[in-house]
Amino acid sequence: MGGKIGASVCALAILLGNVEAVQAGPCARNEEVTAIQVASIQQQLMVAALTCGQVTNYNAFQTSYAGELRTSDATLMRMFQRFYGGRGDAEYHAFKTRVANDSELRSIHDNPTYCAVAQTLFASALTQEKPRLATFVSQVPVMEDNPFNSCEVNVANAFPKASS
Repeated sequence: MGGKIGASVCALAILLGNVEAVQAGPCARNEEVTAIQVASIQQQLMVAALTCGQVTNYNAFQTSYAGELRTSDATLMRMFQRFYGGRGDAEYHAFKTRVANDSELRSIHDNPTYCAVAQTLFASALTQEKPRLATFVSQVPVMEDNPFNSCEVNVANAFPKASS
């Protein structure tokens, strides 16, 4: 079943025209795509905590979703280890650092918009009827370069992309 889901994700990416390159090798599984989205959003919200005065909301987000965040992060780490073998840990950390740096640049280039989007995201994530983390991130546009070279899946970004 897992193979069918992974193949479906790759096929969907191809059909949607979001695939930059498809190479022989493993495809990201559904839960791995979600883990990439979670990591991207988590890093963006961390930057919002620091640059938008949203520390209280970020702490509430981290506390509220603690178990799901840990599970997602473990999935992300396993994916990097699966794709990169012995370099998996280093590639995982490089990805998370790059996502945080990219988020910081977007914040610097248009902080008012970045902060407004962050406030909306915090409000959506921290409602009394708190959604599951996977459901929440599936509804938030994210744009980060995919951390692997096969079956690339890119989605839009809620946070404005920094212009060079």
